[in-house]
Amino acid sequence: MTSPQQATSTPPVRILEGQAASERATRALNAYFAELDERLPGGFDPALTEQVDPDDVTPPRGDFLLLTELATGRVLGCGGVRRLESGDIELRRMWLAPDARGKGLGRFLLRALENRARSLGGRRAVLSVSEELTEAIALYKAAGYTPTDPFEENPYVQTFLGKDL
Repeated sequence: MTSPQQATSTPPVRILEGQAASERATRALNAYFAELDERLPGGFDPALTEQVDPDDVTPPRGDFLLLTELATGRVLGCGGVRRLESGDIELRRMWLAPDARGKGLGRFLLRALENRARSLGGRRAVLSVSEELTEAIALYKAAGYTPTDPFEENPYVQTFLGKDL
């Protein structure tokens, strides 16, 4: 999936699917974890969160997407989708590089994740987010996500949101 050139200085981007096992996905997640470690009170330790089986974010059970600059291939963001036992599709680990924010790319990546969730048969998307990530919460609420019941135990998460697809 490719975006049209936007009116701002945002370069054309594309979404790469099936990236769960890629080295670029690992680097993007490490950058995401480092940012969480800086932003969350007391830091962030990924070992304290649920460890996702890579098969759960690999087709046909899920997927992991990378948002990249079309011309350079530079990774600007990432996010995963996986089917939960409830039948809902969880959006997980959505992240944008700091210099990619404020350009509409978060909405673009979120729509791509929702479209991927639909293609996996999902009728409802759910996600969890730390209350410190106010920009993410604002993005999700603007996209129609509303409070939902907790679906995981995670010491870093206080907000659970869902949306009918």
